[in-house]
Amino acid sequence: MFGASGSTYLAGDGVVGASGKKVRVFQATWLSDGTARDLVLRNGIADTATIWTTAAGTISKTVTLDFGPEGILFPNGCFFDIGSAVSGVFTHRVEV
Repeated sequence: MFGASGSTYLAGDGVVGASGKKVRVFQATWLSDGTARDLVLRNGIADTATIWTTAAGTISKTVTLDFGPEGILFPNGCFFDIGSAVSGVFTHRVEV
């Protein structure tokens, strides 16, 4: 059985989906602030958690990254580190 699916918009450091719960991220869209910034997603609920994925951004553009039909599973929750982008939207599903 799967959990709730949805999307999360973050304009600051924050948890994607339910805090500390297993979450599968399928897509990330983020906006650069005028410099080529990276997307940083961490396995956990804080900016000190282990980095699980990064992707390069494009100067002053919105970039979308698709993680495929299986997505990426973050067993300890997923944390978006705003130090690497301006804002982000994430499509996710909380795993049960």
